[in-house]
Amino acid sequence: MDIEKTKLCDKIVFEGVYKLYSKDLYRFLTFSFKNSVLAEDITQNVFLKLWDECHKFNMVNIKSLIYTMGKNLSINQLKKDKKKETLKDTFLSFAESPQELLEEKQFKEKLIHAIDQLSDKEREVFLMNRIEDLPYREIAVRLEISQKAVEKRMHQALKKLNELLSINLKRKQ
Repeated sequence: MDIEKTKLCDKIVFEGVYKLYSKDLYRFLTFSFKNSVLAEDITQNVFLKLWDECHKFNMVNIKSLIYTMGKNLSINQLKKDKKKETLKDTFLSFAESPQELLEEKQFKEKLIHAIDQLSDKEREVFLMNRIEDLPYREIAVRLEISQKAVEKRMHQALKKLNELLSINLKRKQ
């Protein structure tokens, strides 16, 4: 085993890397993305991932790796947040009274939370089918997977959502 790789998994070495780079990473992310809460979360996530997968990384270019991980995790989180906002705007409102409006808002929040609990692959297929209204065949082409794989992911997504929301989201054929 490479000595450089084993060093990062050493608790003392890892703590030294954390102390050396965490504040600078936080400042870099805050400056780059203008969001201190995101920067704090991402900084912690970078070092959690680095520790969990320490055997995969070596000490050569560790600073570059940390900053790249931070930038990529931030971009992914911002994309996810943007999708969530778009999703909130996508659902039409059918409420006629303040009580119905409140119930509808609560359900939308519960639905978005449930969709967030799907795996990335299930969420992607679900949103492409239910929000973009794409047929399974088109989803399969876009994702470069079989139509059966799309059907399986959609089935799993609907099953999880049905359990989480206690409703049936299957379309009537």
